[in-house]
Amino acid sequence: MSSLGRKKVQRKCKIRGYTLDQDAVDEILSFASNFEDCAPDDDAIDLLLDFLQTQPGKDKETMHRLVTKLSRADAAIYDGDDDGVTSTSEPDWHIIDTFKVPKFRYDPITKSFYKHAGRLPLHGEASAKSSLYKDRFLLLSQIISRHKEFSRPAFGSKSSDSGSREVGTHIFFFE
Repeated sequence: MSSLGRKKVQRKCKIRGYTLDQDAVDEILSFASNFEDCAPDDDAIDLLLDFLQTQPGKDKETMHRLVTKLSRADAAIYDGDDDGVTSTSEPDWHIIDTFKVPKFRYDPITKSFYKHAGRLPLHGEASAKSSLYKDRFLLLSQIISRHKEFSRPAFGSKSSDSGSREVGTHIFFFE
């Protein structure tokens, strides 16, 4: 990388109160070079430095960990849901899109799903919109509760310190 880019990164770090090694600055510059439209003073470096604020150490290994996490997140966003995952480790970020849901309706009387015929109205009445978002929220809640990294909290207990995340049990709907 150019010395001009290195000076800009060092200036941004100095403004935030960081003193980084040359290896860490090189790691930041290599991360910024992954984006074609990103100059050394753009959003990629600011994003990386924002995430660096939460980390205890400010060395090359910390920078490398942050760069790989952000690169995985960026790849997950732009690649979509590929079933042919070549990575051996679990991803650090799980992105669940609430608007990519199947167009099925649940009939609580017959306890079965049926396919929704036609298109959903874009500009509908308030009750239709609230039921649409309620359905999407319930589907998202089901997806999260089935995910292996989420668990329901035990009855009458506080938040656990385990590595898994917990799904809240209190859901309120306002109509």
